[in-house]
Amino acid sequence: MGHYTLGGLRVSKDSVTQTQSTSLSVRSYLAAGVMGTAMVGLGVALATAPAEPAFSGIEIRLVSNEAELAAECAPSGAAAGENCGVSSRVGSSVAPAAFVATLPTVIGSGGWLIGDGLDAVEGCVGTACNGGNGGLLWGNGGDALNGGRGGNAGFLFGDGGAGGAGYAAYYDPETGERLAPTAGGRGGNGAFLFGNGGIGGDGGSDVNALNSSVAAENDAVGARGGNGGNGGMFGGSAGDAGWGGDAFSANGNATGGAGGTGGSATRGNGGWGGDGGNAEAYVGDATAGSGGTGGNTVNGNGGAGGWGGDAVAYSKGAVATGGNGGRGGDAVLGSGGAGGRGGIGTPEDEADGFGGNGGSGGSVVVGNGGNGGNGGGGDALNGGGTGGKGGNGGDSALAGTGGNGGAGGYGQVWGDDEGVSSDNATGGAGGSGGRGGLVAGEGGDGGDGGDATIPAEPGGTGTPTAGAGGSGGSGGLGGSRGESGEDGTAGRSDPVSDNSGDDD
Repeated sequence: MGHYTLGGLRVSKDSVTQTQSTSLSVRSYLAAGVMGTAMVGLGVALATAPAEPAFSGIEIRLVSNEAELAAECAPSGAAAGENCGVSSRVGSSVAPAAFVATLPTVIGSGGWLIGDGLDAVEGCVGTACNGGNGGLLWGNGGDALNGGRGGNAGFLFGDGGAGGAGYAAYYDPETGERLAPTAGGRGGNGAFLFGNGGIGGDGGSDVNALNSSVAAENDAVGARGGNGGNGGMFGGSAGDAGWGGDAFSANGNATGGAGGTGGSATRGNGGWGGDGGNAEAYVGDATAGSGGTGGNTVNGNGGAGGWGGDAVAYSKGAVATGGNGGRGGDAVLGSGGAGGRGGIGTPEDEADGFGGNGGSGGSVVVGNGGNGGNGGGGDALNGGGTGGKGGNGGDSALAGTGGNGGAGGYGQVWGDDEGVSSDNATGGAGGSGGRGGLVAGEGGDGGDGGDATIPAEPGGTGTPTAGAGGSGGSGGLGGSRGESGEDGTAGRSDPVSDNSGDDD
């Protein structure tokens, strides 16, 4: 058993081996990720350690024969027996430096203990497009790309990363082969204790200019928006959802993507639902996407529902339908979220238009219910125009006022260039008011009915029908009922004016 001289101290090989063994056990301890004060101290020590060890290149000699070690050995090409018999790693600075270089980051960007998660980089594919998670203790989540999921925040503090926007549809210019658009990514969750949720990514759009003999290949469909991330357990609002992708078709139907759902919260506001995607079709029907549902919460305000998308159709006999508004989020203590507005159906030429329905308001246990969203308008030139129904107000269960109903959408027929049309216009009905809380809660008011308008005589030969007002919500014990909404008006538009100017 040989001995070495270390700076004048005489030590055995066993003690060197023991030191190396102890070093390995410390490394294993760090890699295991054990929580606690000792871990934090070790992390700080590693982060602040100098680049080079304090003792570098110490001369080490065997006491028995004073054989030279690696620092003083002959070159590798020397004759046998001239090289040292002891490993050149002993006393060298190479091994510790290499070891430190291979350790994962502890504190800082991408740090596993404390630090923000890394953002996805351009050109990523698959799971590489997800945002990185924040450090184990605290840190924000990284932002995603290309439909990836936003990174989650750390345990104590931090906000979730944003979800990535989805890919748009791709059409091969040679073969016309279609790669469908992809949905938006989900926002990352806020830290478990305190933190806001990340926003969801928007869904991919679809622009289809094909004119295939296979009808379905000419359709365009937008992708769904990503959901918002959740807020922290003890504080933090949830993330808003992504919007649905738009859709355009030159020779088929077009359908907008739905908005995502807002994230949920515990002590904070729920996330807003994403708006639905718009739709436009030259030949077929256009149907806009529905708004997403608002996020729920325990203590705070429910998220508002997303708006329905708008739709435009051009061909005779085609239909343009606005998207429905999303429902507002619920709350235990606070206020229900407002319902989203219905989208507008705007047909050109002789197509028909239908407005989307408004979303219902969110309900609440203690507090006020959310208001219903207004219905969208049906705005036609020389086709039928029908407004969407207003959303119902949200209920209050124990104490609070019910939400008001949304107004019905308008129905409008303009007629051709000379103000001539035989089509009908119908206003949407108003939504009902929400129920008041059990303890002296007031009922919500009903929404007004939508108006209906056709061209002036003699050009307009259709029938205008106004929407009915919504009923008021019932009150609780000792509370009054809400007022009913007013009916809409049915009438005719002003005559088409002569824009040729005066003769003089």
